[in-house]
Amino acid sequence: MKRIIILGSGGHARVLISLIRAADRYEISGILDPGLKREAMVLDVPVLGGDDLLSRQIKEGITLACIGVGSVGDNSKRARLYKTVKEIGFSVPCQIHPQAIVKENEVNLSEGVQVMAGVIIQSGSFVRENTIINTGSIVEHDCVIGKHVHICPGAVISGGVIIGDSTFIGAGATIIQGIKIGDNSVVAAGAVVVNDVGDGLKVKGVPAE
Repeated sequence: MKRIIILGSGGHARVLISLIRAADRYEISGILDPGLKREAMVLDVPVLGGDDLLSRQIKEGITLACIGVGSVGDNSKRARLYKTVKEIGFSVPCQIHPQAIVKENEVNLSEGVQVMAGVIIQSGSFVRENTIINTGSIVEHDCVIGKHVHICPGAVISGGVIIGDSTFIGAGATIIQGIKIGDNSVVAAGAVVVNDVGDGLKVKGVPAE
């Protein structure tokens, strides 16, 4: 199996370790996290050092990376890490949990997309780079999800929805069919979105406003 490096060591990284092992497509070489001491362990995966070792990994033949940093409302750190590893020369493969329902010949997933356990992504949907579709969420048919988006656990994205880059959809939120949500916006947990949301806005409540 090809070797892969994980950036980050928090809760999201631990979930990804479990996903990668369940999918059994890659061997995890180690974790890079500047906040942990070298030779620490995360779920028995060794910490190799900080992000300054990325170039060394390439020289050692490890050319695959996984962004193991999640987000709570602000996806900018994930976006920066993705940009960094791409500039250095890494590929960032999609990670799809074997218990997710995704027909890859009917769904377009870009590089770096992470699809967690229990997710359903329906036919005709397009998910762009470095986006998280988190545990148990549903993306219905013909949706377009932008770059660096985080769709949190249990969210329901109805058919034909468009979500802009770097937007955050909170846990348990519902977006009805045909809605457009702009870039860098936040939909609070449990919100029900029945109207379009512009760029850079935060909405909450039922209906969301």
